[in-house]
Amino acid sequence: MKVLAYILSVLVATGLIIGGTFLILVQAPTDSSGLLLLAIGALCVFIYGPLILGSITSYWDVKKTGESRRYFRWWFGIVLGLEALGAVAIILYALLTHAPAWLPIVFIGAGVALTAVALLVGQTLLRHEEARPLVERPWVPISRREIVRKITIVAITFVATLVLALVLFIVLARGSTSAISEIGVQLTFAAESAFFAAALACILVTLPLNRRLRESVSRDLGRLRKMGKVVLRGKQLELDHDEQVAAAKYAVLISIVFPFQLAYITLLYVGLGIQQAQSLVAGTRSDFSIGLIIALLVVLLAFFPLFGRRIYRARKYAREHTELLPTDDVTSTPTANGLVR
Repeated sequence: MKVLAYILSVLVATGLIIGGTFLILVQAPTDSSGLLLLAIGALCVFIYGPLILGSITSYWDVKKTGESRRYFRWWFGIVLGLEALGAVAIILYALLTHAPAWLPIVFIGAGVALTAVALLVGQTLLRHEEARPLVERPWVPISRREIVRKITIVAITFVATLVLALVLFIVLARGSTSAISEIGVQLTFAAESAFFAAALACILVTLPLNRRLRESVSRDLGRLRKMGKVVLRGKQLELDHDEQVAAAKYAVLISIVFPFQLAYITLLYVGLGIQQAQSLVAGTRSDFSIGLIIALLVVLLAFFPLFGRRIYRARKYAREHTELLPTDDVTSTPTANGLVR
């Protein structure tokens, strides 16, 4: 259920980005890339802010401890602050481009509604999850073979989808005189499908790791924050022995999960970018396509340095604390980053 909700939330968010960008370009077109970025930035805040809150409340117990409650209030305040800035940005854009008055009202209202819905759905999903007891399993080292297998699944998904789409095109185009002229369109469609399928595979192969990550901190958002401070931000906090072990586990798991998350976002947005590039080549929806490509690039440019920095710090922490990781397999040989050969 939670996997389906996650996939649907990403699809809905992407659809809203596309629809919102289209609305901006149709109702208030502008030749200024700066103004366009202002409006698209506000749009991203109204959509991804609630998505973040929904993800947190659906996956973590934000009321378990005082630290959890404080951390969630911090996130909630940040999202509300960004949405307030987004409201100012979209109003400013509407004034400068002489857009209809209903445009900023729709954007701001959608942001408020999405925030309320995200919190409601997140809490509902968490209650459904809590109906099943949380079982903390013994730590099992993660082998390189397991990681390679996950990468292989993503790669095979990409290639298989691409080949299947091309074969389908060949079968349907048999005997058609117009097929040759449309080969570029069909190749583009095959590439889009392959990128989207591989993005979905990235989500699915990391589900066991995400469950282990949550188990390692007992669904406690406050403890997760503490681990994040120590591992990802290099904070020198006092940890007892159990917390030191939890931090070492967290470092190993998050250093594997983050690259797959970044790959998912990249594959999804590359697929969307190819789709819009095809529209530009065909000479249709040029303003919309340019605006959407800019929106996708803005998100990716923000995510790459953020994820890259965190992956580096997690791997460094895992290398430096390998000895804390328990293992029931005496034949396993830990490597520098806490994995086993």
